Amino acid sequence: MSTTAAPAAYLMDLPGLTPYNEGLHLMENLAGARNQQAIADVLMLLEHEPVVTLGTRTDVASEIPHPALLEQRGIPVVEVARGGRATYHGPGQLVGYPILDLAPMGRDLRAYVEMLEGAMIDTLGDLGIAAEAREGEEHTGVWVEDRKIASIGVHVAAWITTHGFALNLDCDLEPFDLFVGCGLQDTRYTTASLEAGRPITRADAQPLLLARLAERFNRAWEVLPA
Repeated sequence: MSTTAAPAAYLMDLPGLTPYNEGLHLMENLAGARNQQAIADVLMLLEHEPVVTLGTRTDVASEIPHPALLEQRGIPVVEVARGGRATYHGPGQLVGYPILDLAPMGRDLRAYVEMLEGAMIDTLGDLGIAAEAREGEEHTGVWVEDRKIASIGVHVAAWITTHGFALNLDCDLEPFDLFVGCGLQDTRYTTASLEAGRPITRADAQPLLLARLAERFNRAWEVLPA
């Protein structure tokens, strides 16, 4: 019996900490190439230097009530084209930017977001952490009981996806207290390390996440030079 190999997609694994604007510029260039069918689908994985990003639905006055506190911590605030509201990126958080053509996948944005949620839920399960998705657009992401452990904010143009997800592995949670994350008052945040009761690093989680994303999207990752 013959089997069909999963189509290849590129993996761009950026080491160290990537300044947000550098990562954004690279993502946008790759998306342009994908839109022209010059390259296959790409997944960027990276960690950012500390930054708060504002999605297109952000109410700045209510979500960033004390910008001086972020400035004092040296955390810039950047407006971006993705959906969703304000969120934080920083060291110890695994960020993924899938640059995919959704046309062959049915042009279903909701299904795409659910696939991202599912891949992270399965990854956390592999790490011994019971996580789940919650109903309602305002709760998009992944949760451990009432604690948010991963955020999702995406953008789609000509059915090419950009932006993506951020999974808290072992990051500093104090910056989340300096703004209203995802527009949800009193949301508690957590990390995989806190929930597992042991350090969980990018090296621990990334291979598991890559395997789960490959399952969800039926892709075989081919590593690109960073």
